[in-house]
Amino acid sequence: MTQDNPDNEERRLLALAEECHAEKLAAADQLSNPRRSLLYTAYMTLADNLAAIKLKCHGISLAIRQLRKKKRDAGDQR
Repeated sequence: MTQDNPDNEERRLLALAEECHAEKLAAADQLSNPRRSLLYTAYMTLADNLAAIKLKCHGISLAIRQLRKKKRDAGDQR
């Protein structure tokens, strides 16, 4: 494994986090400002979608933290 691989992985995860954040903002906006009045089932579908996106974003954040901790620990061992 080369030294650049963790950096590339971190860049990839950061790009995913940025995309996920944009999805989360769009879903929250759609839920808060619907284009038309919503039935309860449609509202709950939007709320479930937002919750799923938040969970995905949280997973990406955890992966970034884990990668940074691994890089930090590897630096301490040198």
